[in-house]
Amino acid sequence: MKRLLRVACWAVALLPALSSGRDIYVNNLAGDDRLSGLNQELSGDHGPVASICRALKIAAAGDHVIVANTGELYREQLSVFGCNLRGYEDRPLTISGNGATLDGTVMAADGSWRHVDGDVFAMSPRRLTFQQLFKAGSPLARVRVASATDADQALQPLQWAMTQNEILLRVDRGRLPEQYELRHAGMQTGITLYNTRHVVVEDFVVQGFQQDGVNAHTLVNDCVLRRIECRANGRSGLSVGGASRVLVEESGFYDNGRAQVRVEGHAKLTLDGCELDDDQDAAPYLLQRGDLTIDGERLQSR
Repeated sequence: MKRLLRVACWAVALLPALSSGRDIYVNNLAGDDRLSGLNQELSGDHGPVASICRALKIAAAGDHVIVANTGELYREQLSVFGCNLRGYEDRPLTISGNGATLDGTVMAADGSWRHVDGDVFAMSPRRLTFQQLFKAGSPLARVRVASATDADQALQPLQWAMTQNEILLRVDRGRLPEQYELRHAGMQTGITLYNTRHVVVEDFVVQGFQQDGVNAHTLVNDCVLRRIECRANGRSGLSVGGASRVLVEESGFYDNGRAQVRVEGHAKLTLDGCELDDDQDAAPYLLQRGDLTIDGERLQSR
């Protein structure tokens, strides 16, 4: 069965482009997932869908998913894999975000925050290995502390830290965590690419995911990320693994937890015209085997 599936996928990939591909529209304010997605405006059963996930279920090889930047965050995680979600050399499957933000944060349950000491409060999220804390859609500054007992001295108001089993936050004097619009990383990965080829993802902000903003897991070939801003994700902005081949153009990676980008296995990642944040808390890149080239310079493991 697995062999038949592989043969079917290769057959789809090798088919000539018989049409120009469809445009599939997404609008998280005006759209409805019961619509066809084939019209930008509502007309009978046709009109934009509300979620990018629904658009990807509709999409076929070589289609163009067009996401409206409504100013409202898209709180979903995307998976691009399989026979249909791929493109052709001359007509890639394209997902255009138009500057929209893909957000992986969630709110803490009522009563999650408990008082520790002074102005410091603690909360234990469901996913703790990698984390980020946001206020009103923007990441808060993280400070490294040895233990919870150090937090009151080490943290300034609205700075946070993480111990082995909880998030620590110092609030303004006289306030409670519930009085802020706080969210933390909840969904695992913003965009997962797996077993696909000839895919272009462009013009997105990807933030607040617990693991990676974008993860090219394995068997990803001839894929391009263009004008993507991956910020404040728990582990990395971009992770490329397996035997994947990914090109990233004119993109930025900031404030991610462990590394801005990471490469492992036999993967090959090429960055052209990209910005990588370099601070004391997170390396600009983490190269665990694989191949990383930045603006024409091939780098070694660090």
